[in-house]
Formats: sequence, structure tokens, C-alpha cells
Amino acid sequence: MSQPDISHNFKSENFDNRKAEIEFIILHYTETSNLSTAIELLTDNIRKVSSHYLIDTNGKIYNLVCESKRAWHAGVSNWNQMSDINSRSIGIEIVNSGEKKFAGYPSSQISSLVNLIKYLMKKYEISIFNILGHSDIAPLRKIDPGKFFPWRELAKNNVAVWIEKKLSSKILESDQKQQLLINLKEIGYPHLEEFKDIKKIKKVLEAFHRRFIPELIGKVPTNTTLEISNSLLKIKNS
Repeated sequence: MSQPDISHNFKSENFDNRKAEIEFIILHYTETSNLSTAIELLTDNIRKVSSHYLIDTNGKIYNLVCESKRAWHAGVSNWNQMSDINSRSIGIEIVNSGEKKFAGYPSSQISSLVNLIKYLMKKYEISIFNILGHSDIAPLRKIDPGKFFPWRELAKNNVAVWIEKKLSSKILESDQKQQLLINLKEIGYPHLEEFKDIKKIKKVLEAFHRRFIPELIGKVPTNTTLEISNSLLKIKNS
């Protein structure tokens, strides 16, 4: 996979040194309506956030932080019982005004994202299971890239995991709920240490639904939730 066409017109000083090897790609939306506002946000020396890459609505890719450096995009986050995801990841911000604005993603933008992910996956030997959303690694506080993000489209291009299941309305029994939480913890989701904090569990379930079953956002898990978690583990452990 050849390197995509990348612009270096803008740079952020919000970075430091990595403390671990790269093994994740984390996807975000900027929650801005245009590129210029996104650039201001990701280069602001006061707010101190950044990402390695930024993709505009027209598909143009910008490199803001050198891949060898630790950009500040993930914040406090965890996956597979690992912390400091900033050190372990490449962050890609996508210009999009956000889920609350019902904003979709133009095909040209997603095409560029797919090409960039393919390039980075090959370069750093990143597993398809480690292409994650911000809401996956920080479910208590983040919802991006949101329920309108086309994970299915990424999966068709082999740069994300997606499980197709018929939507069921059957509510889980108590033992099934317990198995679901065990599955989510094994998949990598954080904040499930004791399965006792109801508020945290609800947020994690919401993040899982946002990622794989947006139809169930705001609803209790069903048999579909459990089936998808079982399928993910089966593939992951194969």
C-alpha cells in the first residue's frame, strides 16, 4: 500500500515522547463544522489537544504531529487493561460536527480514511481489532466518532471489524447479562473490573451499542448484543 497524498501545511506543537510501541489507531470526530476551526482546536497551545492526522470533508488528509511522537487525542483511556493509549496509538480526527448535529460522513472523506488506515496498518502491523473509536477506549466520557460513523463501510474495506446480526428484541436473562459483561471485558472494554458499578456498566454497554448496534442506543441489551459479543470473541480468539 503506497502512502496516501498527505499535506503538511499545518503542524501542532501539542505532543511529547511515546512510552510504548504503536499498536492502535483511534478514530475521532472534531465536533467542528469546518477544517479551519478543527485546525485551531488541534493546534491550540492552551487546550493542548492534537492528533497525528486530520481528514477534511473533501477527503484531504493533513499530518499535524509526526507519527513517532505521542499526540494528545485519547486523554484518559484504556483498552485490554492497557492505559496511556496516546503512547500506543495513532490518532485520526475527522472533520464532522458530531452525533448531536446528526452529521454524516461524505464518501470522499471515508475513502481517504480507508486508504490512510490501510497504509498505517501495514506500516505498523496493526491488528484489525485495534482500529477503535474514541468511545471504545473512553466510554464514560466520549461518544465519537458517533452512531452515524460508517463502521460497516470500513469493514467492507478490511479496515475495521463488523458483525452482521438480525436485530432481536429479546431481553437478556440474568446469566446472559453476566456473560455479556465477561465478553466485553475480554474484547477489551474498560471499567468492568467488578461488574458492580451500574453507571459505568451502562456507559460501556452504550459504547458497544454505538459501535456495533446503533439501533439499541439508549436501550437495554438484547440477544443481538450478546450474539455480536460472542462472534467478536470467536473471531478474535481464532
